[in-house]
Amino acid sequence: MVRKINFFDSRKRDEYKSIISNKTFDVLVIGGGITGAGISLDASSRGLNTCLIEMNDFASGTSSKSTKLIHGGLRYLEQFKFKLVHETGNERAILSNIAPHLVKPEKMLLPIIKNGKLNKFSTRIALMIYDYLANVRKEDKNKILSIGETFSQEPLLKSNNILGSAYYSEYRTDDSRLTIEVLKKSHELGASPINYIKAIDFIYKKSKVVGVKCKDQLDGTILELYAKNIINASGSWTDEVLNDKEKKLVLSKGVHIVVSRKIFNLSQSIYFDAIDKRMIFAIPREDKVYIGTTDTEFNKKEDKLVVLRKEVNYLLNSVNKTFSVLLNFEHVESSWVGLRPLVKDGNKKVSEVSREDEIFVSKEGIITIAGGKLTGYRKMGERVIDFIFKKDNITKRKSLTKNLKLYGNNYNKLKSQILDLGFTHNQFIKYYNNYGDECQEIFFTLKGRSKEDNILIISEYRFCIKNEMCHNLLDFFSQRNSMVYYKVNGVFPFIKQNEKEMKKIANISDQKWKNQLDNLKKYINQITTFN
Repeated sequence: MVRKINFFDSRKRDEYKSIISNKTFDVLVIGGGITGAGISLDASSRGLNTCLIEMNDFASGTSSKSTKLIHGGLRYLEQFKFKLVHETGNERAILSNIAPHLVKPEKMLLPIIKNGKLNKFSTRIALMIYDYLANVRKEDKNKILSIGETFSQEPLLKSNNILGSAYYSEYRTDDSRLTIEVLKKSHELGASPINYIKAIDFIYKKSKVVGVKCKDQLDGTILELYAKNIINASGSWTDEVLNDKEKKLVLSKGVHIVVSRKIFNLSQSIYFDAIDKRMIFAIPREDKVYIGTTDTEFNKKEDKLVVLRKEVNYLLNSVNKTFSVLLNFEHVESSWVGLRPLVKDGNKKVSEVSREDEIFVSKEGIITIAGGKLTGYRKMGERVIDFIFKKDNITKRKSLTKNLKLYGNNYNKLKSQILDLGFTHNQFIKYYNNYGDECQEIFFTLKGRSKEDNILIISEYRFCIKNEMCHNLLDFFSQRNSMVYYKVNGVFPFIKQNEKEMKKIANISDQKWKNQLDNLKKYINQITTFN
């Protein structure tokens, strides 16, 4: 089924809610991160009547707080997870084909240092196995570089302990943009994803779950949603949704920090030894570099999900140890922190716990998928829906998502049209990389108007309210265009300069506008100050 009405228009929320409240779905997904999005797309593409609810904004949790890489699974070789490396490599190739604007090759330098985690021989062998298992394309195959070649690639590396390096390929992405595009595609195929709807209780019939009692987080109204299959894909909230005394997950906290490229003028992306011999990334993005991640156990009852001073210090010291720079707290412009939901495995440390996903069913019939990685979202969705077909003894319909394109397939045609309107190549690239073919609406609505960057952001804001279920300023500046992370100092000056037009587009009361500004200010303060 192809949907004729766009209910991703945030202004149609009440109409949308009334429609989804009056039907029984084949599948109801709890969780609007990348895992839930993948399930929604797989289910809708196979003809299942699907609904998805998210208690906050789409991708506002872990799915916007990753290292923003579609990994090929190199680290899994350490754990001898050869099958996982093979599957991860295949998934990476599929994602770069179906979303080429969002999943792009990124050459990665892996310095080999004296007394480091890796030596030249083990690195060479590991990467040869990796290239084979992950079906790495010819142009992406690894190389071992000499000391001189290593410094040619990255002059900022300290010279006292470098033995050479490996040069291999990862793929970069924008995790929140990928999540939102997958959800939009599922909606296009008939699914009903909706944000700011919180599951507050289950509805039972003969001790089996048949529905979910929900609360609209925006207006407080209560609604009931019914489905033949209820899927818990709530990530780090899995245990809370199940309300199970026996916890299924262990949570790993991951912190990233952002600094200016003027201070840390990195030539390219690097995967390097941290001060404790873990491996972390430093990745240039436009005129910034982001650095991460940490990997420490998180206890929701005892800990607050904020970036701690000691975590920033760990990342800064790791950079200063490896590169000819001297970063300090004053250089950190922004940050993000997320939780990795890992399936419990005895008493293993979080850094040792497998990142593989697992499906299990409660005695009440709730299907839960936990664990997994960003790279594996499509396959996870496929596995969950295969599981439902088998459980319900339904004739299996083949998953279509392997070849189901998202929104980035008309680069050359659109580029010509946008440049003809008077916009620059850089402006086109920025918006095409974020929105794919749909960027045309952002540009075309400005035909005959100023071509300034600020005007484009206003058009982007209008587009997100109309097409991406964007309900407030924080969701726009974080999950939609990421300004709070990469241009945080420009957010409030931009709003101040354009407040009248933005308020008109939002079409909300003065008090609601003030509340949105306050929430945005609070979040920016949280990601720019460290205790």
